[in-house]
Amino acid sequence: MSSASGFVSEVNLARAVVVAVRAIPGVVDVSPGLFAEAATYGPGERVTGVVVSRVGGALDIQVHVCARYTDSLVLPELAARVRIAVRQSVEALGAGPLALIGVAFDDVCVEGELSA
Repeated sequence: MSSASGFVSEVNLARAVVVAVRAIPGVVDVSPGLFAEAATYGPGERVTGVVVSRVGGALDIQVHVCARYTDSLVLPELAARVRIAVRQSVEALGAGPLALIGVAFDDVCVEGELSA
């Protein structure tokens, strides 16, 4: 997954971010994107819902989310929790500096509309 230099592949990082984001209360799941596929690609693999790229040595991570609707849902607060979870995942892996963590809410799901 990582080498002595601390390099973590984009696919491994995307996998860890998906796990962390799915564990956040208020998140139903990551989303494949609305207008273009949001994914990170590796050899023979695609991690949907998270786009990881490196810009000038720093990480740029975009997370696409389906939020769970509740009367108390505040999207900016949920976005902040997503950013914290992403930052903690990156730090736990020693993946390097972060340039940007973007959060896109592709859908808000009402309990009766959930397919899972």
